[in-house]
Amino acid sequence: MSAAPRIRLAIADDHILFRKGLRALLTGFEEIEVIFEAGDGQDLLERLDSASTRPDVVLMDLQMPVLDGLQTTRLLRVQYPQVRIIIISMHDEPELVDSLKAEGAFGYLLKNASPEEMRRLIYAAAGRKVAAAV
Repeated sequence: MSAAPRIRLAIADDHILFRKGLRALLTGFEEIEVIFEAGDGQDLLERLDSASTRPDVVLMDLQMPVLDGLQTTRLLRVQYPQVRIIIISMHDEPELVDSLKAEGAFGYLLKNASPEEMRRLIYAAAGRKVAAAV
């Protein structure tokens, strides 16, 4: 029996250290493959336009220069409707979460969430059952 294909993921965050830390953490989950990183929403869209392989899920910061997470979510919903979006932020206002979901974000993750919470949300966004933690 062959294993399920890996979940392809892109990370968009303007803080390099945070972005690299997320990548290092996600690399520890063998079922997730980070295919590229972007520094802001415009960079993400450009990378999507030129990518030979598109991500299943985008993990994207809410506050970024050039195009923020909300603006980018709106554009992704039109240009790449099959890509699921998870917004990451330090802001915890229910109205904000509701508005982002209304704009097409699949989920919302606080930056102080546990790695397992992030893993479960990525799995859900990709339409997969969560395998047991290793």
